[in-house]
Amino acid sequence: MKKMFLITLMMLIVATTFASTPGLDCREAYTKNPELAEKARVYTDLVESNWQINWQNGQGKAGQIIFHDFGAADQILANGDGTFVYHQSQWTLEEYNNALFLVISHLNGDNQTNMYRVFQTCDGIDLTDIGSLERLSFKFVGKKGNASVDHMSQNLTGEWISSGYAFDQATTMDDCGTFQPMHDAFLQYSFRGDGTFARALGNKGMTLREIGFWDITDDGQFLLMHVKDASGNQILRTDVAELIHMQDGSFTLRQALVNKDKNDLFCTQVKEFGFTRWTPRP
Repeated sequence: MKKMFLITLMMLIVATTFASTPGLDCREAYTKNPELAEKARVYTDLVESNWQINWQNGQGKAGQIIFHDFGAADQILANGDGTFVYHQSQWTLEEYNNALFLVISHLNGDNQTNMYRVFQTCDGIDLTDIGSLERLSFKFVGKKGNASVDHMSQNLTGEWISSGYAFDQATTMDDCGTFQPMHDAFLQYSFRGDGTFARALGNKGMTLREIGFWDITDDGQFLLMHVKDASGNQILRTDVAELIHMQDGSFTLRQALVNKDKNDLFCTQVKEFGFTRWTPRP
């Protein structure tokens, strides 16, 4: 009984200290563990959290970045038209002259590498590019919910078919789609447990097939579909679809539909696509 009283008293003292000490009434109280070196604290913070990217000058695209413990990072940036762009990066933390730096090597485009001076804050992490002096921040938006994402991945595994007409109806020659709906049009997905996927879309006279691998972002917001070439050796593009709704027998995506052949019958503007579970005929 006396032991329990002492433990309770110690907990009250610790809580009172955190509440009354300036600078320890925010996220710093949880990230600045005195038992860990700065590099270890920041590393743990990066890989265990979800981050929103904010540019100080407001010129960068809104989006998020997800750090993985195997040295890769996924950047998902929003375009003004409601679509999203995916960039893959490699990252590492480096220490120079008792200062900590985040090094990000962009694998898309010009293979640019940026080095940022790192400061943890109550809201997240502030960064300054040592080359351009551009400042940005990663805003903490919650811990990764891997358990729920694993459940979503299990639900998504299987065969799916669009529950409505998936393509656009054109009003001009430059629009995606056809002037009259194609009665035999279809859009099908197969998401496999090994991380690969296949997509088939078209109509009775034409079928376009794509293969690749898929993943759900750690915050459960986006489905990433990395489309490969016919040989399966090279990634052609990454489609980013926002997961709007999911349950055992159905799910809804928001995206603009594109295809490897750039066939304008089967592309769309940004819209919502509903899918239901489907069992192919043997």
